[in-house]
Amino acid sequence: MLEPSPKRVVLDLGCGKNKLPGSIGVDVAPVEGVDVVADLNTGLPFKDGTVDAIHCSHILEHVDDFLGLMEEIWRVLRPGGRAYIRFPHASSPFHTWKDPTHRRPLLLATFRYFDDATEDGALFGYYSCARFRICRSKLKFVLGSSRRVGRLSFLRAILADVLETLANRSPRAQYLCERYWGPLVGIEEAEVVLEAVKG
Repeated sequence: MLEPSPKRVVLDLGCGKNKLPGSIGVDVAPVEGVDVVADLNTGLPFKDGTVDAIHCSHILEHVDDFLGLMEEIWRVLRPGGRAYIRFPHASSPFHTWKDPTHRRPLLLATFRYFDDATEDGALFGYYSCARFRICRSKLKFVLGSSRRVGRLSFLRAILADVLETLANRSPRAQYLCERYWGPLVGIEEAEVVLEAVKG
């Protein structure tokens, strides 16, 4: 994730009490750290093309209108602005559905529909006006929070590192992992960086 700078407008959508330092925190809950109280299901209260970067960590699976929020993210980003998205992976039913506020599962492949350089984007891009280029993506076999607080056994950490190395060698390797073997061992989380394509 990129750190914001004073000259860049960075939003942290659904930040709660853990807002990214230097960003504008947006959340439906008026808790400490939230700068703008807004319901992400009804749009983003920012002008077109005024935002440099948007961070969404475990938020998109919560919204009622996923396509609508993706279009709002695209609308407020400047041309070339980036969205940094993290979400529980659909192949892990536990992480996807344990939270009763989750509305949908997500895959890395879900975001291909917004990128015209992919087969899905070329064939089905008419689903949404939002157009992005996928800059980076990563499958994670262990939630990032588990790594940060040291909840992993040594063996599990080594196994996760090996699986992530195999799965993230290329976009094709990620596709094969998501479609065939990843669900057998459990992909817990994924990250994607999207660049807004406009004009």
